[in-house]
Amino acid sequence: MLKVKIKKTYPSFSLNVSFEISEFTYTVFLGPSGAGKSLTLKTIAGFERADEGHILHNGKDLSCLPPEKRKIVYLPQSLALFPHFTVEEHLLYPFKCQKKSVDKKFLEEIIEKFGLSLLLKKKPSQLSGGEKQRVALARAIVAKPKILLLDEPLSSLDFHLKMKLIQFLKNIKEKFNLTIIHVTHDPLEAMFLAEKVFVIENGQIIFEGTLKDLFHSNTSSFNSETLKEFLKLTKTFRNLHK
Repeated sequence: MLKVKIKKTYPSFSLNVSFEISEFTYTVFLGPSGAGKSLTLKTIAGFERADEGHILHNGKDLSCLPPEKRKIVYLPQSLALFPHFTVEEHLLYPFKCQKKSVDKKFLEEIIEKFGLSLLLKKKPSQLSGGEKQRVALARAIVAKPKILLLDEPLSSLDFHLKMKLIQFLKNIKEKFNLTIIHVTHDPLEAMFLAEKVFVIENGQIIFEGTLKDLFHSNTSSFNSETLKEFLKLTKTFRNLHK
């Protein structure tokens, strides 16, 4: 269980969120640009420090731990691939950082599941957008995180590739028993991926629950354009599949 209660204040923006996430769930934070989604992830990962509050994982307070001690992997929107590394070198990098010997069996499984066997000697400049995404995700999972944080992982992809990677993300979450927190501005990603959704605007969570919870909510009380758009999409999808 991840329990987060944090406050972070800047001159022109304030983040004030409190939430709980169960183990091995796929959680999506949905909201517009500047809502506080990425700041929330970076604070959980340890790259930002909250002014107040705590971050508890299975009862252990992570708030004062450096990022490398949290067993959390944060994957930024840029993917942070090293241009001079081959795919193989990217996959070996977590072992080097953790000063561990290479788990060849696990690495072979990752290469197979992520379809990277023909890409191992290539560098990022030689990869397509979807291939870069798979390499970055594979590298993250090689690190064996307790929690995987994805910051707008599909935002730069066209619709066809996005739908392929949505299914891919669902599959790897189940295969590797991951707890995933995924932030996006796209209701489509939330609809297809989320087991639980948090809608965040202006640094505050304005809705939390399942898609079913949202569908049966009192829509007349919604003042949020994000929520209205999300609800419209889920209703349209449900009607198309009746």
